[in-house]
Amino acid sequence: MRHLSVLAAALLLAVVTRPAAANLVDDCYQVGPADPDRLITVCTRAIEAGGSAKDRSVAYDNRARGYQAKGDFDRALADYNESISLDPRNAYAYDNRGDLYRENGEYERAISDYSAAIRVDGTFLSAYLDRGMAYEAMGNLRSARADYQTVLDSAGRNREIDRWAKKQAKARLDELGE
Repeated sequence: MRHLSVLAAALLLAVVTRPAAANLVDDCYQVGPADPDRLITVCTRAIEAGGSAKDRSVAYDNRARGYQAKGDFDRALADYNESISLDPRNAYAYDNRGDLYRENGEYERAISDYSAAIRVDGTFLSAYLDRGMAYEAMGNLRSARADYQTVLDSAGRNREIDRWAKKQAKARLDELGE
């Protein structure tokens, strides 16, 4: 009986002292890519803590942003792929992987990922903006303008990101002219 009490106490201590996976994912999200080494460390802890597939998807997506900020394309790509595998409805992971492809001049792959993000969440204005920038880089100005205009004409769900996307889309349209 004494062994059961010791075991129960040890389990309770482990549960109380081990941070909840969801809290670690929140911490991972809050760090941001400005401090990529810390972002990678915090997100790795969140991934190792387990949690739901959706939580791990967010952690992998954010850790990938850390690797991307450090210029580690292969690790970033592997983490984006794992994020999407864990949660195929994670529009941010598609959008961020699209950014990685676009930064590396792989515009068609980027457009495919931005389009996937839009299919998952048609109100995700940043994906339209990003897809427009990939079209623009390819010289497809008609499609770029259409995506920028969609950003300006649409209402998204995230006020801060949507304001930023609208400002960027307007600037791109102004620069492209009619």
